[in-house]
Formats: sequence, C-alpha cells, structure tokens
Amino acid sequence: MSNIIVVDDDMTNVQLLQMLLELDGFAVIPCTNMDQALAAITETADAFVVDCHLERNANGIDLLRTIRQGETKAPADVIVVMSSGDQRREPEAMEAGANYFLLKPYPPDELTDLLTTLLHKGDL
Repeated sequence: MSNIIVVDDDMTNVQLLQMLLELDGFAVIPCTNMDQALAAITETADAFVVDCHLERNANGIDLLRTIRQGETKAPADVIVVMSSGDQRREPEAMEAGANYFLLKPYPPDELTDLLTTLLHKGDL
C-alpha cells in the first residue's frame, strides 16, 4: 500500500481526497497546513499531493522545494503532484520539481490514475 501525504488548507478537499484515495487502496495522511505536513513526513512517504495555496500565506511550492532540497525525511526524489485553481502556477511548480500539475477542479479518478502511473514507473 502506497503512503500519500495530502496537503491542502481546505479541510473539505482534504477529506474528499482522503476518502477517494483510500477507496482506491492508498494510505493517506491528511494535512491542512505546512506545519502538519512537515511533521507528517517520514521516509515511508511514497507521494505527496500538495495545493499551491496554503493558509497564512504559506506556499505549497515552498514545501516542494524543501522536499527536493533534501530538508525532510522523505526521499528528495519522492513523487509530488501539485494542484491549484490557477494555471499560472504550473510553470513555477514544474520548475521547482513537481512531477505533475493538476488544475482544479479535476476528476477524482484522474488523480488516482496519475498516482498509480507515477508510482509504478519506479517498478519498471
């Protein structure tokens, strides 16, 4: 079972993603802010789903950079899917090292399919 950390400041989004991903067989650690996310990160994290806009002017892309720079317990090359309602954030997210960018709103099965594909690329 893959461990997914979901980070979004909207509790409804977090709960919905958690329910949907768990129904598809993923273990989900829900986080609604940067502090929770940093505390939840372990070396067993297989992937992250992070919203670009977090509470208190926090930026999900900053979390992505922290991960990519090896400043967390997660592997620096862990899968990170960024999401936002603003397409203009995509270039910045991709430049910071996102594996993929999803524009909100997106179909729930799109996220599951994407995570499954990205997680299985390492198995080839």
